[in-house]
Amino acid sequence: MKTIRLISILALAALTLTSCGWFEPIIPVDTRTHYYFLHLSFKDAAGNDLIAPLAEEHYRTSTDKPWRGEIDPAEYTISLTVPEASGDSVKVNFTASKFTDEYVKLTPREDGTYGPDGRWFFDLRSIVVNKNDASYSKLNFKFTCPEVFGDDSLHEIATTWTKDIEANQQAFYLACTKVILDGKEYTPLRGMTYYQDTETIYIAYFVDVVLGENVAQP
Repeated sequence: MKTIRLISILALAALTLTSCGWFEPIIPVDTRTHYYFLHLSFKDAAGNDLIAPLAEEHYRTSTDKPWRGEIDPAEYTISLTVPEASGDSVKVNFTASKFTDEYVKLTPREDGTYGPDGRWFFDLRSIVVNKNDASYSKLNFKFTCPEVFGDDSLHEIATTWTKDIEANQQAFYLACTKVILDGKEYTPLRGMTYYQDTETIYIAYFVDVVLGENVAQP
C-alpha cells in the first residue's frame, strides 16, 4: 500500500511540474542575426544602365553551377564597417539582380540569367551576427567600381537603419531610412516581392542613382 501511495504522489508531482512548464526544453539563444537588404541602381545622365555591362558577363566562381548574380571581383572592391559593433560578425554579400520599376524581383531563368525586362541593381545584403537583440543604426560601405563611376576612386556609402521586422527571437530585418553616396543624400524606397509557391515575402530597400546629372554643361 505504501508503495502504491508513493507512486501516486510522484506521478502527481510530475504532472504538476509539467503543467507549470518545468520540463519544457530550454533552448539557449547563442546568436542573433540582423539583416540589412539594400539595392542600388546606377545610370548615367543619358539613362544608360551602368551595371548591365558587369552583370551580363555572368561571371561564375563555379562554372558548373547556375549564375548567382556574381560580379567579377576584379571589377570592384567593397568593404563594410558598423561603427556601433564591437567584436560582432559583420559581412556583406555583393551580387546583381533585376527588378521591375516597382521594385519587384524578377525570376531568373533556370541557368540563373535574366530576360531583357527589368533594371539591374547591385545587391548589398549585409549580415551582422551578435549575442543580443540590439540592431545597429549605421552601416558604412567603401566601394570602388571603375565601370560604374569611371574612376578608381573610393566612394563612400553611409546608410541609416531602424528596426522593422522581428521574424523570431533570432532573426531581425532592418529598414533603411537614409543613404548618403559621396555626400549626396537619398531616401530609399521599400520594395516587396511575394513568392506564391513558398508563401514568403522578400522586403528590401532601393535607391536609384543617376551619376553626372548635376554636372554643369558647357
